[in-house]
This record gives sequence, structure tokens and C-alpha cells, in this order.
Amino acid sequence: ADACREAALTFVTDSKHWGKAELGMWLTATYAQVTRHASKPSEEKVWPVPLLRDIDPRLIERIMASAREEILDTLALIAKDGSASFVLRALIAGTVVRCEDGNGEPTWAPTGDATRLADRVLSLFAVDYLARPGDYESALFVCCTCKTVVFDEAARSRGACNHGLQHSALAPRRRSTLPYPPMGA
Repeated sequence: ADACREAALTFVTDSKHWGKAELGMWLTATYAQVTRHASKPSEEKVWPVPLLRDIDPRLIERIMASAREEILDTLALIAKDGSASFVLRALIAGTVVRCEDGNGEPTWAPTGDATRLADRVLSLFAVDYLARPGDYESALFVCCTCKTVVFDEAARSRGACNHGLQHSALAPRRRSTLPYPPMGA
């Protein structure tokens, strides 16, 4: 669950600055690592995969932006009213399955079977939700200003992430960088 949360938050936080190479690295390294436990070897005919250089970077940017927006909307809905219907959709679609960990204990894992990028990332959040629903009920916060996703009860209760503290009346005042105080100060 920790690896799933970290991978999902990495996508939501960093993908706005990614290009196709970074997305490819995330899919083949980070995402592949967390889905390896429940992925089934495929016996279906493998279609030729286009080379990375053949994919239009603008298409990748649109796909990532659309996925990020859908993920943020889903997480904001959870934070607002506790709706976790995305978990049920992941279970029905088979992108999250019940399995056993290394100690034979029952747990959940993402399968890697999702075809849409948003569903892949949401499957990671679904595994995390199934392991720690309380974090989603009490600590999940999606900042409507900067679109940051945090698990922070204090941010949720004040309705702002840390950027809101930077301009707060409680924030320390900046000292003048002038060599001498201005006249009349």
C-alpha cells in the first residue's frame, strides 16, 4: 500500500512537468514495480508497440493532463463526501485483486490490467484505500488552489495546504534587505 500511494502521488504531483520519456519511465519502472505481484503473464498475441519517438508528445501531454484532472476530481470527491465508488469500479474491472503477501496474509494489489492511464493511477489509490480507509476519511486533502494532494489532517481541517501559510498573518515577517533602515522606520 505504501508503494502504491507513493507511485500514485508521484504521478499526480510530478506529471504536470513530464514529457513522454518521463511517463514511459514511470510506467516501465515505478508502475511496473507495484503491479508485478498481481500481473498475469499474457498468452494473447502481442501487438507491436510503437517506439517512443513515434508517439506525438502533444498527445501524451493531453492524455496526462486529462488523467491528472480525472484523478484529482475523484480524490476531491472522496475528501468532500467520502465517496469511494472508484474502489468498487477498480474491483469490478479487475484492476485491483485480492492476493497474499510474502507472509501469507491477505492483501490487495493492482493488476496492471487497466488500459486508461487514469484507471492505472486510480487502481494504486484503490489499493491504498483498501489498506488504510481511515486516511482517506480523515486526512485526504486536495487543495483547490494548487491541486496538491496530501494526507494531512491539519491541512484538511484548515482547508488549505502549506501554500496558504506562506501569506498568513501568522507567517514570520520578512526583514528588510536594505543596508540601513528607511527614513522614519
